Amino acid sequence: METKELLGLKIKEVRKQRKITQEQLAEKLDLDVGYISKLEVGRNFPTIGTLEKIASALDVELYELFQFTKVKDKNFKDEIISIYDKLSKQKQYLLYCVAKAME
Repeated sequence: METKELLGLKIKEVRKQRKITQEQLAEKLDLDVGYISKLEVGRNFPTIGTLEKIASALDVELYELFQFTKVKDKNFKDEIISIYDKLSKQKQYLLYCVAKAME
């Protein structure tokens, strides 16, 4: 995965932890929502000035946006269980079907 993709995922992760929507972040930064969306999927790479504004808006230090979790170190099981517990029964079944199809 490229750095701009990892950065986008990190920004999305922190934004969600702060319970901020893409629209709210875009408004805080005076940017277009489409830009935020493309940033989070790694299609855009912000300037250092924009990165500083993002870090400030998300209340993190700039360097923290570049602290990527290695995939092998991530505890996916706990995160999947947490997501699963928040879903409706219908969506839990859908998630089950997806997981089953991947076996």
